[in-house]
Order: sequence, then structure tokens, then C-alpha cells
Amino acid sequence: MRILIIKPSSLGDVIHALRVVNQIVDNIPSVSIDWVIKAELEPILSASGITQTNFLYQRGRGIRSYLTLLQKVRKKKYDFVMDLQGLFRSAFLAFCAHSNHKIGVADGRECSTFFYKSVGESSRKTEIHAIDRLVPFLSQLNIQNWNPKLPTEFPNSHLSPSTLKHIGEKEFILLFPESRRQEKVWPHFFKLSQLLSKTSSLSIVIGGNNKDEHYPEAIDLRNRLNLIELPALIKRASVVISNDSAPLHIASSLNKPIVALFGPTSANRYGPYPLNCENSTIFTAQEKNLDLISVEQVAEAVECAFNQRKHQVE
Repeated sequence: MRILIIKPSSLGDVIHALRVVNQIVDNIPSVSIDWVIKAELEPILSASGITQTNFLYQRGRGIRSYLTLLQKVRKKKYDFVMDLQGLFRSAFLAFCAHSNHKIGVADGRECSTFFYKSVGESSRKTEIHAIDRLVPFLSQLNIQNWNPKLPTEFPNSHLSPSTLKHIGEKEFILLFPESRRQEKVWPHFFKLSQLLSKTSSLSIVIGGNNKDEHYPEAIDLRNRLNLIELPALIKRASVVISNDSAPLHIASSLNKPIVALFGPTSANRYGPYPLNCENSTIFTAQEKNLDLISVEQVAEAVECAFNQRKHQVE
């Protein structure tokens, strides 16, 4: 069976899709997965090891680039085409692909649902997790006995010698102090790092892209890490502390101990999955004001998460 997945972005949403598609791979051994992905996110698919061909979507390159992508997609025939993005560009790509079965998210925008058979919840107002909007695609392939934790291993993700040298052999707590939207950023990561460096025997590692603050007591990997390394780094961590961001979703897919910080966005929609996961501690800010979540609260949760992990290992 050959399946084309159309899910170009964003990174967190691609992780959600990967968790569901991984169940297709686990349940249909002979399946071949191709994927339409933004060029800068392609390394995360390489890390997952589940795709055969990655069609690179070059956003911002104009109509000629889009038509070139369409031509490449049309060179293959598929048993199923799945538009998990739900926008006009992705839906039209699905419409033009060679397949008798074209399905897509029922809550698609920009008239995308006219181009495929809708699957899943159609109302964006319904309070369900983003992953639960994708799970119904499994039943379209007659997959019934899927793993409800939707794990993803990222077997092709490895740390570079340079990264290994920086983090050393010691166990560490991993902090991701940023998010794509500033209003989703908890403002006390610096203070948390200072406190943990004094109270914990573990190293403190900072991940991300933006070096907006200096963390002198921590191992700062911001702007040092390639995307394909990110799952491997998270896998090595003892505890992960994150805003609502892609690293949080990767940590959840790896079933890592997580302390998740939510303000304006809903943990019920975008939090660690499944929502009742015993490895996850979720803080939801009162009045959606992340400043009201204290450093002491988070530090205590980190200690509890680490101790729980130690007991599980023992």
C-alpha cells in the first residue's frame, strides 16, 4: 500500500501527525509512506525513519515552485492521499494526486473540504485534542488495534560529537524557554535555571533557537543543535520543561517526564498526549497569565518528576 501524507507544517503539528502515521506503519507492515513537508522541517521526518520520499514544499517561492511540486507528486500513484493540513494549497495538491481515495481533515479551512472526503471532527470549537482530530484516519484504513499512547521513537536521530561533548555524561534537566508566539512563553525560565542549578545534582541544559537571555550556570545549546538531533537530545533528558511548543510534543511522543506550562492556549487541545499520561505535569495559568505560575511551583514539579522517573527505572 502506498500513502501520501500532506502535512507541510508547523513542526508541532507535524509531530502530532507523525504519531498517528506511525500507527499506520506499525499496523500495515508493507505500507510505503511519502510526505509533503516544508523544506526546513524535512530533518524531523528523516529522524522518524517512516517515510520513503519527502516532497519538499518551498513556501514563499511562488506559483512556479508549487507547480513543480505538483508535477513531482503526480508522477506516483497512491492507494490513499491524506491531507492533514486542511488549507487550499494542500487540498488542491491532494485533488491533483493520482489516487482513488482522497481524505482530509474535516475542520479544513479555505474551502479545502471541497477537494476530499472529510474525516474527523468538523467544528474547530469542539474542545478535543489536536491529535484526536487525526486519530479517525486510522479507521479509514481499517486499523482498530492501535497503541493509544501513539509513541514515536525517532530511530535516526543521533547527537553529533560536538553536542555530546557539550552535554557530557551527566544526567540533565532540559529547558525549552521559547515558543513561536511570545504570549505562550513563561517568563521565569532564567530564574528556574538559577534555582535548579543550586538545588539539583543534575546538569541544566537549555534548548531552542533564540539566545535572548544568558544562562551562565547552564549548558546552552541554543543555535547549536540541528533539527535531526532534537529528538535524541530530548530522549537523553531526565526531565523536560517546556512552553506549548514543538519540543513539548516531541517529549510527549517519547513518553518523557514533562513539566508543561500553558497560558493562552488550551492544554486540553495542545497538551501532552494522552492527557492522563502519568509522566506529565501540566500547569495551566490562571486568567491565561503565565506570570502567575511561580518558579517554586515548577521547581517542585521538576523534582517530583525526576524522583518518579528514578523509581520507575529502579
